[in-house]
Amino acid sequence: MFLKRVISDFKPHKIGYKKVLGELEADIMKIVWKRNKATVRDVYEQLRLERSLAYTTVMTIMGRLAEKGLLEKEPLGNAYIYNPTISEGDFVKRVVGEVLDGLMEEFAEPAMSHMVDRLSSEDAEKMNALEKIIEERRYKGAK
Repeated sequence: MFLKRVISDFKPHKIGYKKVLGELEADIMKIVWKRNKATVRDVYEQLRLERSLAYTTVMTIMGRLAEKGLLEKEPLGNAYIYNPTISEGDFVKRVVGEVLDGLMEEFAEPAMSHMVDRLSSEDAEKMNALEKIIEERRYKGAK
């Protein structure tokens, strides 16, 4: 299944993957990424150690993640085994790309200005890393 867009609703005040996924979706994806493949039972057993929820809830959410294109499911006897369609690292890159593309389309100047202000006030090392990235891109473009 082709993954078109990762973000349908961005929640900037949430933490981690919950900024772009529902709370249970984020927890399920973390488990599947860690295991690389999992059944609903595998995920349910892991989650029930931390909270009370129904097996059918986990099954429903994993089905929705498959519909969204984040998981693919393959038959395994009477059940399914779910595999991530995108690595965790690539998911993060996609999310960052979608957020920044959305900001740059209409708010490029304030977005860039805020990023530089934030980097320069927080960490000189990050500012140096940004300068290095800009310089590398300029060098590639000059070739």
